[in-house]
Amino acid sequence: MMASPPASVLDMLAPVDPDDAAWLPFDVDLAGGRMQWLRCDEALIQASVFLDPRMPAEGRPQALTPLAPLACLPPSGHRPAWLWHTSFCGSTLLARLLHLPPYSVALREPLVLRRLSDFADGGQEVSRWLPPVIRLLSRPWRPDGRVVLKPTHAALNIARQAMDAVPDANAVLLTSRLEDFLVSHLKKTEETLSKVPLLVQRALRAGTLAARLPPEALQPPSILAAAALQWAAQRELVADLRTTCGDRLQVLEWSRLSAEIEDGTVSTAAFLGLTLPEDALRMHVRVLAGSHSKATSRPYDARMRDQEHALLRSTYRNEVTQALRWAAQYVLPALQAGALLADE
Repeated sequence: MMASPPASVLDMLAPVDPDDAAWLPFDVDLAGGRMQWLRCDEALIQASVFLDPRMPAEGRPQALTPLAPLACLPPSGHRPAWLWHTSFCGSTLLARLLHLPPYSVALREPLVLRRLSDFADGGQEVSRWLPPVIRLLSRPWRPDGRVVLKPTHAALNIARQAMDAVPDANAVLLTSRLEDFLVSHLKKTEETLSKVPLLVQRALRAGTLAARLPPEALQPPSILAAAALQWAAQRELVADLRTTCGDRLQVLEWSRLSAEIEDGTVSTAAFLGLTLPEDALRMHVRVLAGSHSKATSRPYDARMRDQEHALLRSTYRNEVTQALRWAAQYVLPALQAGALLADE
């Protein structure tokens, strides 16, 4: 039985109950020493693509409390099922597939974890705050329920610290092949593509790849080439995490998982320690796998995705080929061996 927070902590956090999952730790301000909370329910979690300011949360109760008391919270005994990813790899769909109330609730890209990763990227120490934040995010929404925690891909810089904070929690890390990653960028808006150079620098700061790259690799000639550099830097972080976590981490490649999405989801749930009824999970997968992960009313299955990607590959063959050749010449030779999967 988990210990209750001290009365003094409860007083400082009022009206928030730190053992009530409905009080979502929404945002954190380390400089100001404050935590922002949002009162949620399962319907809001399911309706929100990501748990950030885009949530349809108008009129929901909010609270602002001091940050310091959270360091005094006792361990809860609950652990998350981690879903890390490298972006453009089906992670939002997989998180939806693993969201099966009352057995599991998937928290997709909580802003509070992105905020901690931003502070870490800026050189601040966040290890003190990861355990209480993870504790709060891991609170079950129903008796005997579990939480699947999917951070943003930008939070890979704190993945090792997060995994260390909960040493009995398993993790799946979803990734994609380089060519698929590049083709996915062809579907994005100019606003999204404009962020690629910043994401490249962020991923390079988090790992060791930059020190081994030739000067040409740091001057990508196109957005697709820059995306290839981002992919490589993220893969370095994946390799480091796999070395650190050992058999607690399973790396999955999206095209393989999506080819057998029903069986793959069942085995992924089992690896994460989620006790989901198999028949209900398989039915859930069959329903959701035929819709778009971010716009669930839009039909979009594996066949439609493959056709879309084939059309993009054909239309932008020269651009994709040039980016792949540039990466093969200047970037991929610098990758450590564990950064590439067996068939790459």
